[in-house]
Amino acid sequence: MKSLLIKLSVLVILINLIGSARADSFFVEVNGTACSKINEEQTRSEIRYKAYDKAVLMAVKKCPEVKAVAQDMDDHAYNILAYRIADKALNDITVITVQDDNEKICLEISGKLAKEKIAEIASLEKLPSFKEDSVARIAEKINTVLPKSIYETDSTRPLLYIKETEYYNGKTSSNYTAKIAEQLSFEPQVLVTESRELADYFLIPKLILSKIEPINETNSRYSMSVMIELRKNDGTLVDSETQNRYIIISKGQDTQEIAHKLIEKLLEDGINALSGKLNSLLKE
Repeated sequence: MKSLLIKLSVLVILINLIGSARADSFFVEVNGTACSKINEEQTRSEIRYKAYDKAVLMAVKKCPEVKAVAQDMDDHAYNILAYRIADKALNDITVITVQDDNEKICLEISGKLAKEKIAEIASLEKLPSFKEDSVARIAEKINTVLPKSIYETDSTRPLLYIKETEYYNGKTSSNYTAKIAEQLSFEPQVLVTESRELADYFLIPKLILSKIEPINETNSRYSMSVMIELRKNDGTLVDSETQNRYIIISKGQDTQEIAHKLIEKLLEDGINALSGKLNSLLKE
């Protein structure tokens, strides 16, 4: 009986080792440390989040697998790629407070990146953008006549490009682009384009504030502010709309889910507020 128990124990250890080895082949461990200085204009939770954000970025950018897929990118593109990978591929995150005093907050984070996701996200970032004029040149070379596009048949309707949502911490997200495009599809005088080069106007959603302030042991005040800018393709500001809200949340609620729904609501309200301006736009 004792011999059987020993054999079973050895078998369990071997299974765990094999399982661990297989898991390691799908993930790569990363870690990073970063600090954020204390200032009077921000709460400690905001400062802590900035330190966390920097540490995550540092951890992802140091990863050899990430460096390999980003070797042809400039610093700006590399940062965007790193943020995307952190959002979609970083798992099992551990946060250790290294320093927390009146000078600065420093955090050390560690986690695991899904290797398959790294390559997948990098390939999406490197996809070439569609350019209608390039297609026209190719068609001309092979004597092919392109069908008239909706842009040629309705030249009075301006083309609007929706930029990714910009966050106050430097991040960007395309999570809300499709929702905005769907809402704009009901605007009679606006056409949404997926090509920057063809756009007459740019719509720029911005999250300019997301702040949680404790009220008591069980409740907190969650404040959020969203701005939507409408700019011409030369960068000139045409109009902007700001939406502010605050809600009371209870301890234990999923703040990420709440934030997602609140951003969607504020963006929707902002688009509605701008609808009069959008419908009055005409190409010169």
